Amino acid sequence: MVYMLDVAAILSRKPFAVVAHRGASSYEPENTLRAFRRAIDMEADMIEADVRLSKDGVTVVIHDESLDRTTGVSGLVRDYTIDELRKLNAGLGERIPLLSEVLELVKDRIGFILEVKEVEASIPSLELVEEMGMMKQVLFASFHLDALRIIADSSRSAYLCLIYSKPGRQLFEARDLGCIAVAPHYRLLSVESIASAHRLRLKVNPWTIDDPETAIRVIEMGADAITTNKPDVIVSLKKSYVSR
Repeated sequence: MVYMLDVAAILSRKPFAVVAHRGASSYEPENTLRAFRRAIDMEADMIEADVRLSKDGVTVVIHDESLDRTTGVSGLVRDYTIDELRKLNAGLGERIPLLSEVLELVKDRIGFILEVKEVEASIPSLELVEEMGMMKQVLFASFHLDALRIIADSSRSAYLCLIYSKPGRQLFEARDLGCIAVAPHYRLLSVESIASAHRLRLKVNPWTIDDPETAIRVIEMGADAITTNKPDVIVSLKKSYVSR
């Protein structure tokens, strides 16, 4: 029996899977528990979140290397201890979440894309997912080939996804790493590139698309998922496809 929240199965959902980029980030502070809860309420198929390490080696959920944009505090995430980070306001009074908190929120509820933003966060993230028994529910994604290699070398059961924003040999690199998916910027997509990915048994999850017209265009090219800051808009589009 296929586990209901198996990431591979979610990426095979028709007509496509909806991925909430940093949660419902057009409506709530990005990468916060509030944004992730909102995305669940909006019926996204998956949530995407970014992971870095604090100064004392704790996995935290935040996109930027710097704290400036999302907290208004100067400095790098890696230069603050977890106690110091937890005192910061990530928007509307929300705190920077621990990865463990986000995993607890999504466990057995929704698929989860864990983007490893720095190579050093690879093993701590993997160990936490393994500890929580969520390997089937999590897709480890990264721009960094080294991060994915470390995870692949440490776990034969990890689901992997290579993210990229420039043309190149990424499909073959993803295939060679044992990835199940790739996440290209949507402007790189064509019918041919998606077909090539599918021939290599790679699902295609483009980012970041908020308008229905662009979403329709890439889905009709053959994309398997849409990563969006507006999950409600793309979920509504998906429902209109289903009702056709």
